[in-house]
Amino acid sequence: MHLQLADVHKSFGDNIVLRGVSFSVAPGEVVALVGENGAGKSTLTRVISGAHQPDSGQLLIDGIAVALKDPQSAMAHGIEVIYQEFQQNLFPHLSVAENMYVLDRERRFGRLFVSKQRMARDAEATLRRLGMEMDVHRQVSGLGVAERQMLEIAKAMTHDLRLLILDEPTAALDEQESEQLFAQVNRLRKAGVSVIYISHRLDEVFELSDRVVVLRDGRVTLDAPTAELDPAKVVTAMVGDAVDDFYPKERNARDQVVLEIREAGHETSFEDVDLQVRAGEVVGIGGVVGCGRSELLRALFGLQPLDSGSVRVDGSAVRIGSVQDAIAGRIAYLSPDRQAEGLCMSLSVESNVSLASLRDCSTAGGVVRRGRERAVTGTVISELRVRAASPSIAVGSLSGGNQQKALFAKWVMTRPRVLLLDEPTRGVDVGAKTEIYRIINKLTADGVAVLLVSSDLPELVAMSDRVVVMREGRLVAELTGDDLDEQSILKHALVGAA
Repeated sequence: MHLQLADVHKSFGDNIVLRGVSFSVAPGEVVALVGENGAGKSTLTRVISGAHQPDSGQLLIDGIAVALKDPQSAMAHGIEVIYQEFQQNLFPHLSVAENMYVLDRERRFGRLFVSKQRMARDAEATLRRLGMEMDVHRQVSGLGVAERQMLEIAKAMTHDLRLLILDEPTAALDEQESEQLFAQVNRLRKAGVSVIYISHRLDEVFELSDRVVVLRDGRVTLDAPTAELDPAKVVTAMVGDAVDDFYPKERNARDQVVLEIREAGHETSFEDVDLQVRAGEVVGIGGVVGCGRSELLRALFGLQPLDSGSVRVDGSAVRIGSVQDAIAGRIAYLSPDRQAEGLCMSLSVESNVSLASLRDCSTAGGVVRRGRERAVTGTVISELRVRAASPSIAVGSLSGGNQQKALFAKWVMTRPRVLLLDEPTRGVDVGAKTEIYRIINKLTADGVAVLLVSSDLPELVAMSDRVVVMREGRLVAELTGDDLDEQSILKHALVGAA
């Protein structure tokens, strides 16, 4: 498919989202669509997929202007979208084959008596064509995240797929699973399928794409072949100013030991973990998914049991049997999944920020004083630059970066001595990442001890004072100074791994 967007405009009331967007995607071309949260990427995706109609401008397919009145008409032209929340489009209690053909099962396999054998054969043929190995009779509830995403691609291929839009497809995948996804994108490219690839991860953009299109404030600020670009040019087009320092790390480590872990173990995740973190220090934890790093943070916050060992904060023993114990011990934790474990998306910004420190906003009888809540949360919301039209609007209406800053604000309110960060910049744009790094700097300047887990190796190296590497549940290396680089982390993380 040759898709062209010509001077596309879209507004919602007084909110102008797209301001004359023009670019094209050729057959078999992978175009990376990047931009900060709020730049217009989601709205543009919905225009291409027929969920929104443009106020003005044209969409042309193979040179012919088309009106995509709804998602069904877009699908009829071979346009499919796999959103970041793709799992919502799958039926967990149906089989792989049934999910692949759920939209047109009756048309393909019979209205009165559906031929499940033929459905299974067709599903297996589609999976073979994509180089996927998957039991078509298996219930989707038993599939992992990566398998479900591959199923969504296979599901799209059951139609006459000509253009596929992938929205943050690796957000929930590990490195190996991401490589499998990249292989599928390359297969689609060779088959002549056009791909629009939306991602905040610039390393993926440069690895996969043929061309980069940058949106800022609803306008195209860059449209160029990937081979002619570098990350600095892309970031400048995204944020509007030259970015000299992606990672504004400050060195705030002091001599005082704040967090001390001795011989910590969990039956299935990690064992004999000995670690100290000083005041103002950021200690990164490197390793592959499943090495025990995330499980260690969850155990330190009482989300799973710590079967052995001891934890001390500022020299005092902290017995962690629950989340309440961890908070009482002045330990805070940012989950990698802010929607499921960090924030209540339907509650207001201020209610989310006060959630872990309600005693500061309540009467002796436990009644929340809304005026007091607004006063105490307003300061931290302002300091952390959480951008919201009002602190009373639902936190779910904010961009991903502002949701993440609201989550930081929630834990800053508890005045922690230890901050556990698991993928703190996942799913946020470049500008928001820089703001999050500055929040980390502010906390370490105040003497907070930070444990950082990140799959973004440049981030882990740049923002850590030192990095310890976990492999198969054990700490196997400590890297500092000139020894601290991405290659060394990978070498220690992968040696001996299957």
